Amino acid sequence: MIPTLTQVTAGAGLPLDEYIALAARHGFVGVEYSIQEAARAVQDNDFATVAGWFERAQVLPAVFDLPVQWRQDEATFQDGLKQLPALAKLAQDLDCTRCTTWIVPATDATAQEYASRSIERLGAVARVLEEEGLRLGLEFLGPLHFRPDPDKVWFYDIQGALAAVEAVARTHNLENVGLLVDCWHWYTSGGTLMDLASIPVEQVIHIHINDAPDIARENQIDNQRLLPGASGVIDLTGFLKTLAALGCDGPVAVETFSDELKSLPPDEAASRAAEATFGALEKAGIEPVRLL
Repeated sequence: MIPTLTQVTAGAGLPLDEYIALAARHGFVGVEYSIQEAARAVQDNDFATVAGWFERAQVLPAVFDLPVQWRQDEATFQDGLKQLPALAKLAQDLDCTRCTTWIVPATDATAQEYASRSIERLGAVARVLEEEGLRLGLEFLGPLHFRPDPDKVWFYDIQGALAAVEAVARTHNLENVGLLVDCWHWYTSGGTLMDLASIPVEQVIHIHINDAPDIARENQIDNQRLLPGASGVIDLTGFLKTLAALGCDGPVAVETFSDELKSLPPDEAASRAAEATFGALEKAGIEPVRLL
């Protein structure tokens, strides 16, 4: 698997070149990054300069968050969709083929209305990405607080997410849609190792790892996470071993929303994230990809 840094955990606010250098200093082989920031950097410099930042640091532009605001009103969605081809082309030019987006279990709309609108929009997005050889990973969100009204829930777990992927793929005749699998959402949704094992390996686009406070599963709050192994509440070793047994060898990133980490200097936060990432992989018996 490819140890990957995300700015949610360390490096938020740094310019792209400094963020890439931060990742390299701490042994990360990939980064989650903003394709919009990369586009601005290309505009301010040139493509060769930006590509050179990754090449010299020997860090991969592993994953970017979908820049299209598909959850908003139609005009906002269409505006983002128009800008996506150029951004997708830039990602392809940088040799980045993975894009992800998160999906809340429910909105104010009925479950059917929410699913129908989302399937249509995500399909339109995935079609643009497919034209550039990119894949789209959908992240399900597991905690109970995201689904106060069970009647309005579209999906919140692996089986529901796989059904959503199938619906998007079937409706739009696509083969580039899969999942971002986060162990925290797997845990809070009540997922099992068997659920993980049911995911086709080609549909695992990206992996997030973290830990949860030692409180009841139903009381877990999305933005209150811990570094992997901090509490041991989540069976992270079983999680990683199961995905590795499937043949997953892509990016894996620590994602926490820790106020403590945010308060630290970037290098200290990145150091802690690296220690947690490499430690979790070692404990699971997985040999991480090292700097190229």
